[in-house]
Amino acid sequence: MLDVINFVAISGIFNILFFWYASTKMKSKPDPLKTLIVSFVFSIPLSFLLIGVYTTMLIYAARTGASEDAMWEYMEQEELQ
Repeated sequence: MLDVINFVAISGIFNILFFWYASTKMKSKPDPLKTLIVSFVFSIPLSFLLIGVYTTMLIYAARTGASEDAMWEYMEQEELQ
């Protein structure tokens, strides 16, 4: 779970920095506070998607009696196929 939290945090930080950088390259300089708010709005759907996938995986693991590590291995195997 720590990996997912780290991924969400890193993607949020990247989003904020990207919007901030993009705002400096525009001809009309937008307000930095508005840019920060827009970047948060864009990172919210990503966070919900990751939380949904991880929660679904944990529920499935609990129903089948598998551990979290076993579920990560199963998802990696499915991804490789």
